[in-house]
Amino acid sequence: MITNSAPGFQTGMATLLLLLMSGSVFGQTHDPEALAAARAELQAERQEILRQELRLTESESLSFWPIYDNYRRDMMQVRDRQVEMITGYLQAYDSGELSDSYADKLLKDYFTIENDVMKVKKKYLPKFRKNLSALHVARFYQLENKIDAEIDVNLADMIPLVDPG
Repeated sequence: MITNSAPGFQTGMATLLLLLMSGSVFGQTHDPEALAAARAELQAERQEILRQELRLTESESLSFWPIYDNYRRDMMQVRDRQVEMITGYLQAYDSGELSDSYADKLLKDYFTIENDVMKVKKKYLPKFRKNLSALHVARFYQLENKIDAEIDVNLADMIPLVDPG
């Protein structure tokens, strides 16, 4: 059973959340090197949580991690677009340049990104499943979803709502 009380999960999530709350992950710093470093640290924390929580054998690890690296690379391409979208929104919000046409573009981009995240997850399901039991793969996706949900909750707290006027 997966719980949020697992020590590795709690420690890793605390580190992820501290990174998010520092503002360095999302556009509150415009230093590309700082953003890249923060994102690399987020990825390292994500991997550590998975390493502790998946409990893979040595042979399972040998097949899982190369596939996972490709999965994260594909996912980061999608998440890069999400970072750009949110950063653009924050800039437009701060400058008072929100409009109906900009909101339409945000909505279109948001749903495209959400769809693309699901496409990546579906694309890698048979690759993970080829090398791991269904239970391990289910646990992996649960952990990914839990990590993403924690990040999303904290991002939602940092992103102001659109004011329709």
